Amino acid sequence: MVARNLFLWMTRSLVILLFSWLVMSLARAATPADLPAELFTEGRWQDCLRECRRAVVEAPAEIAPQVLAAVAQLRLGQRDSKTLKNLATLANNTNALSADLRALAAFELGRVRWRQGDATNAFIWARSAFRQAEQPELFTRSGYLLSEILRRFPSLGKDDGALFQTLETCRPLWTPEVQRDVLGPSPPSDSLTVRWIVTLYRNGVRPALGNRCSLTPSCSEYFLRAGQQHGLLAFPIVADRLVREPGVVQAAECPVHVGEQLRYADPLEQHDFWIKK
Repeated sequence: MVARNLFLWMTRSLVILLFSWLVMSLARAATPADLPAELFTEGRWQDCLRECRRAVVEAPAEIAPQVLAAVAQLRLGQRDSKTLKNLATLANNTNALSADLRALAAFELGRVRWRQGDATNAFIWARSAFRQAEQPELFTRSGYLLSEILRRFPSLGKDDGALFQTLETCRPLWTPEVQRDVLGPSPPSDSLTVRWIVTLYRNGVRPALGNRCSLTPSCSEYFLRAGQQHGLLAFPIVADRLVREPGVVQAAECPVHVGEQLRYADPLEQHDFWIKK
């Protein structure tokens, strides 16, 4: 009887030790960037940004969370010069980053520069992303971005004839979904009305009132983007924004420095989901 009890006790102890060893091994294997990467893949930009900041505090030497945080900021509409400069520095870090992370950073920089009308830098970053990307999805998207830049400005690739041939072989991969993801949807014709109102406000009203918006993007920019994506539905969207503004400022959940001013991020992408469904 004593021998049997001793055997059971030793067996339970061994099981507990093995289980503890397994848990500790898994904990050591997990990196601080695991959760941010998962949230990034799911497109949960705000949650990703929060977890990236936490990961950076826990492991300052980890570069991956810094890249994901910068990209998440861009996806949230926080396209300030500091974020872009930081991401450019990370994109050029060939020692600490994998090729795909460098490609991701370069792709985001290329997309932002293209939307800002900076074709030369957009081409440089998009080409860098296309050449470094190993992940098929990133390779496809960076290739489409690069093709659009060269379609409008073919002289940028005049010294690299092989690049055009490579892009041509990728053309079947550029589905409508890829095109929308890279460049955004085509603006509805109704957006002209919104654009006219925003122009009138910026030229005639805002100079008298001053720049008083506490959010980023500003309400006029928010209205303009809503018009470009959803036409006349921009009116109820911006009305909702104006109603929510005091609450967003009071919550102060995502402060952003725009120049010398402190504002709070409130991107359109977080509030037009009911239209996209």
